[in-house]
Amino acid sequence: MNAIYGDYSAKGVKFVFFNANRSEPTPDVAAHAQAHHFGFTVFKDESNIVADKFGATVTPEAYVMDSAGALRYHGSIDDSQNVSRVSTQRLRSALDAVLAGKEPPQPESKAFGCTIKRVAKT
Repeated sequence: MNAIYGDYSAKGVKFVFFNANRSEPTPDVAAHAQAHHFGFTVFKDESNIVADKFGATVTPEAYVMDSAGALRYHGSIDDSQNVSRVSTQRLRSALDAVLAGKEPPQPESKAFGCTIKRVAKT
């Protein structure tokens, strides 16, 4: 995520990172980001409002919006969690396409990761 953030924020892409897990308090989220030297802020989605709005189910789960606010990609960052097995960098491909004014080669993929632990709705 750090590499993608660095590479694409330099090209004008705006990023917003959220953590929606109820089981991870805000101080823990901040400590994790600091420990992993994230070059970006991770906001806490305390009541899963953002996760619910986008239909996010796992973390990480990526969404790419174009300059008009249209959703152009939704899914995983890469095709494998194991860096040595990555053959398709899905998020990078989507960002490159959108920056070039084209349709992403794969507008949707299955995101994988830890299930978001949601806050109980009352």
